[in-house]
Amino acid sequence: VAIAAVVGLAFYSVSNYVSPDVETQFQEFLSMYGANYGSVEEYNFRLRVFSDNLQTIDRLRIENPLATFGVNKFADRTQEEMNVRMGLIVPAGKKMLGSINEDITAESSDYTYLYDHIEDQGSCGSCWAFSAAATFEARKALAEDSNNPSVDTFYSEQQLVDCEPQSSGCNGGLMDYAFQYLTDHHFCSHSEYPYTAVTGSCKINSCDKGPVDTGYADIPQGSEDFMYHKLHDDGPIAVAVDATSWSYYQGGILTSCSTALNHGVTLVGYNSDENSATIRNSWG
Repeated sequence: VAIAAVVGLAFYSVSNYVSPDVETQFQEFLSMYGANYGSVEEYNFRLRVFSDNLQTIDRLRIENPLATFGVNKFADRTQEEMNVRMGLIVPAGKKMLGSINEDITAESSDYTYLYDHIEDQGSCGSCWAFSAAATFEARKALAEDSNNPSVDTFYSEQQLVDCEPQSSGCNGGLMDYAFQYLTDHHFCSHSEYPYTAVTGSCKINSCDKGPVDTGYADIPQGSEDFMYHKLHDDGPIAVAVDATSWSYYQGGILTSCSTALNHGVTLVGYNSDENSATIRNSWG
């Protein structure tokens, strides 16, 4: 009864801000994703955000005609709230990769088959940890079984969030730092060190000894072709991207890209016919 009353008041109080059609879409969003707000004020605020995000979706469709965008679980979130999930911290001296005019000679590759599900980092800026862990898992699976590889053990992003000293846990980090840490520390499994989506105290002694990283290397600056060759020959790669336009992405090829770096993901495929990359994200 209380919830119904809040919704009823909200319809009345925001009628001058959004059209009835937008509010109908918002009600459908609430029903689909089970969103609940504790007050009329919060409902009204989220409705306004939802309305603004519908305009953003329309803009993204124009900017990226080969991709599809639509309402999803993030449609009532502000850009500031989404930015929390983009926790890549680029150290001073690391340059952004600008536009590249380079002939790509690499063959197509696809490693999406290695994973049976997509992880969800939640409202924690731990993308860097998920990128590093997914890359580690894939490389380990390929090394152990080249004929029929699959990721059967998932490793602890939470360990990296809590224990990797150069990053800042849920406030952001860098995949390089995660790999450096793993050259000297055993990697716990998910079951041994579960994910909580908050920065906690390091509990590395709580798990049995796991594998370590045998080393890592950065892709040379500006060599996209080299990166795709390494992907084809060696497996998935931890990469940094600008994910500002990804909040409502549903599929297809993003063609409007910037040189900003704010999010850590894993490169898992390349299509030479389309000259497009396949990325493994960690937003569920």
